Amino acid sequence: MTSGELLDLVRSKRAEVNKYIEASSRRRRLLVNLVIVGSVLATTLTAPAAVGGKTFTNWLQEVFNSSSPSWQYLCLFATIGSVTTIIATQLQKSNNYEENVLRARGIRTALETLDISITSGQINIHDGTKEFLKCLDGCSFIEPIR
Repeated sequence: MTSGELLDLVRSKRAEVNKYIEASSRRRRLLVNLVIVGSVLATTLTAPAAVGGKTFTNWLQEVFNSSSPSWQYLCLFATIGSVTTIIATQLQKSNNYEENVLRARGIRTALETLDISITSGQINIHDGTKEFLKCLDGCSFIEPIR
C-alpha cells in the first residue's frame, strides 16, 4: 500500500465518521426537543385544570361548546405529551447518542491527526497503517448511515 492509498482510506473513513456525527447529533437534538415539548404540553394541560378546578373546566367546556367534560380532553392530550416524553427519553438512553458522538469526535480527531502526519511525511506507511487500524477498531459502534 502506498501513502496515497492509505491517505484515501483515512479520508474516506473520516467522511463516514463526520456523517455519523451529523446524523446522530440531529437525532439527539430531535429527541431532546420532543422531551421538552412533551413535558411542556403535559404541564400546560394539567396545571390550569388543577389550579382552576371545576370552574375552569366548566368554562373551557362552554368555550368549545363540547358535550364531553373538558378535563377528559386535557388529560388525553397531557397523556400524549407524557408518553412522547417517555419514549423520546428511552430512545435517547438506549441509543447512547451522547457517549457515541463523543467517541466519534475522538476518532475524527485521530483521523485528522493521521491525515496530517501522512501528508507531511511525519509518519511512515507501517506506523500509519497501524494507527489507521486502531481508528477502525474504535469505529466498531458506528453503523452505516442510510
